[in-house]
Amino acid sequence: MSDPVLALPRFSVVGEQPFQDDLLNRKQLAIHLTSYLNRLQAGAVVAIDASWGEGKTWFGRNWAAHLKNESHKVIYIDAFEQDYIEDPFMLLSAEILEVMGEDDLVPNLTETATNIAKALVPMGTKMIVNTIGQWALGTSNLSDKAKEFLEGAVDDGAEVSSGWIKDRLTKHAGDKALMQQFKEQLSEFANTDPERPIVIFIDELDRCKPTFAVELIERIKHFFDVPNIVFVLLLNRNQLEKAVKGVYGAETDAALYLSKFVNFFFKLPKEEIGETLRYDRTKRFVLSVAKMYKFGNGQQTEHFFNGIALLTVVLDLSLRDIERCIALYAFAHPHQLSNPLLAYVTALKVSKNALFKRILVNDIRAHELVKEQIDVMNARLVHSPNGDRYLNALSQWHQYHIKKTDEVPEPFRGYVHHLGNYDIGTDQIFQALNEEIDLRMEMY
Repeated sequence: MSDPVLALPRFSVVGEQPFQDDLLNRKQLAIHLTSYLNRLQAGAVVAIDASWGEGKTWFGRNWAAHLKNESHKVIYIDAFEQDYIEDPFMLLSAEILEVMGEDDLVPNLTETATNIAKALVPMGTKMIVNTIGQWALGTSNLSDKAKEFLEGAVDDGAEVSSGWIKDRLTKHAGDKALMQQFKEQLSEFANTDPERPIVIFIDELDRCKPTFAVELIERIKHFFDVPNIVFVLLLNRNQLEKAVKGVYGAETDAALYLSKFVNFFFKLPKEEIGETLRYDRTKRFVLSVAKMYKFGNGQQTEHFFNGIALLTVVLDLSLRDIERCIALYAFAHPHQLSNPLLAYVTALKVSKNALFKRILVNDIRAHELVKEQIDVMNARLVHSPNGDRYLNALSQWHQYHIKKTDEVPEPFRGYVHHLGNYDIGTDQIFQALNEEIDLRMEMY
């Protein structure tokens, strides 16, 4: 029998108002960035950089809704959902034409964009895509045609491609004029409201096929770099740089390459803690996710949620990591074992899975690495006596496995005694708690 699969619920990204339930106070960032965008009359490409699971999409969707309320024309594109499209130029053009509505400029811009698309996509490619697509779908009377076409695809494709290249070389001057015409028409529309730039959000760019991601940012620069249009790329910069190297080679200076296409990079800020633990906002987020799973008030669940809020800082959990932890806890509930220790095992499994697997087989070096991280953070943070006691217990737990002493000090001894009531020995605690949450998960 296969393992059960737990899928996280799809929470609403934007509430009745933008930045409703803004637990990380990111509305202020959006207001600040909006003021900045309104000064970019020359147009620009800006990027919001954050790791996966840090809330880029939530921030982007809510910021887009905020801009719409401020009377901006806004386009929001999930690039990952659209990377099957032959050329990103067609995607961007179609989205802009849609937001133009019934504007008088639409017919001319549509015609120009169509001519550019014809120039960008080789005829041979269009024929192959169309024929194979129809064949795969089982369209009637196409099997013989597809077979015949595919058998001669190499020779015919080469001939068509050669013809297309010759055609493009002879029409180079015309293509340049066409590009300029497109930019002028687009600029005319963009400046119908010179005080408010058109803002085009592109999300999930770093998850696209490398070729599509790279082509998209190149198309933005070459065709859509006009006054009063601002692109906002929501991405993980490290992953996008890997995509660039995947297209142009491992020795490519990907950071330098991106700097030619992106004017400014902004880092989506995480909660700042300095030398003091201020986890109130994190705790609010933890409780908001718990509410989605219909958890009420209770001492045992409170111990788990307090643990996750504290461990968010210690283990550097992302927002998506927090959601995963609570999803796993929902699976384990009702739960009779130690909720504080379960919180730690869950957070460690979600955020540092490779290290956690080594701990399960009692890898001493893995215990040392995690213990060191806990001790360093505990020394830096100023928090409640309960928080200090909790982190000390976790450190002692790892110390027990490192030294293998018979004596178990407080406060970890209290947890050991509690679990002893369930016939769980000190050596078995990690494995026993892992069994409570051991299932596969799917993220959406």
